[in-house]
Amino acid sequence: MEIDEFILHKLEEAKGSRCIVVGICGRAGSGKTTLSEMISGKLSEKGVETAIYSGDWHFIMDSQTRKLWLQEKWKTGLNAYMYAVNQFTWWNFEKIQRDLGKLSVGEPVTIAAAYNRLTGQRDLDILIPTISRGVILYENSILGGAEVLEKIDSVILVNTPEDICFTRLLQKDAARRTIPDIAARYLITTYSENIFFHLLLDHFPSKTLICDSDGRFGSFPEISMVSQIPVPIGGQEVTPLLKGTIFCDLDGTLIKHVPIPSYTGDDIEILAGSKEKLKELKEEGYCLILTTSRTYNNIFPVLNKLKNEGLDFDQIICDLPLGPRYLINDNKGDEVRAFAFALQRDKGIKGIDIP
Repeated sequence: MEIDEFILHKLEEAKGSRCIVVGICGRAGSGKTTLSEMISGKLSEKGVETAIYSGDWHFIMDSQTRKLWLQEKWKTGLNAYMYAVNQFTWWNFEKIQRDLGKLSVGEPVTIAAAYNRLTGQRDLDILIPTISRGVILYENSILGGAEVLEKIDSVILVNTPEDICFTRLLQKDAARRTIPDIAARYLITTYSENIFFHLLLDHFPSKTLICDSDGRFGSFPEISMVSQIPVPIGGQEVTPLLKGTIFCDLDGTLIKHVPIPSYTGDDIEILAGSKEKLKELKEEGYCLILTTSRTYNNIFPVLNKLKNEGLDFDQIICDLPLGPRYLINDNKGDEVRAFAFALQRDKGIKGIDIP
């Protein structure tokens, strides 16, 4: 059975004269739009009215506003930030559900100042005309929570390998985003998509069909764990670094060393003078990068504790191997530009003097 034949079968099963709603979901870059257009074309050839509805039209914020919002949420704490990066908060699913309800009973839908994926701004005006009986193809990476999924007739999950998805995003967004921004956004979207996939797998398997972007049927995608979520450490203001960069170890240098650190950060004890010294270095114009052997997937409670304790820094590098660390840098003429301070464990940094 072809995918369009499957949808036609679902339309015939539907009672009354209403339209059916078919959700088309998948990772960012999986080919949802391509599949939606292909299905719409095939159904139109068979005399079936169709409309493609993009959930992105109801993005709550434009791209720049959302970026600043995430930065502000990080400043208020880990819990607020983790809530913000969950993409279930990014779309107005109440308005999406309202629009789909109207379309399914033959009412037209208009959306003013809709979000435009190509520009990242809310600069579209959308009009979807009346469809008396046919198929509404609702396309979105995340279709919504259980209350939305319960009212969708069928779900098509586009299963495309993650490396292909990421390559497509690089090609599509390279003109308006930096590569680090694209990579960071991909990690955030993957985190939320995994939550949605688990929801489909655990509660709606009977109405979910798996296929690739060409419509070939397949199996449920492997849900790979996201071990790290990018955090916007530091504000969006760009300030000149007058002095240079300081790499500073965390355990035993800024906080008291413990043989087996907890994942919660409850065992963190800030060494005397750490906060004051880091603040002093920041004010002098240094970029502060913390280094640690702690893993990225367990670093968020630690970052939250450090933030609440008042430690100010710019970045953190995790998952470093145990053992000595070396700094290699070139000199500029007679100016020495590589320094190292070997400190006694748990004595802190308050006594060091940066030249």
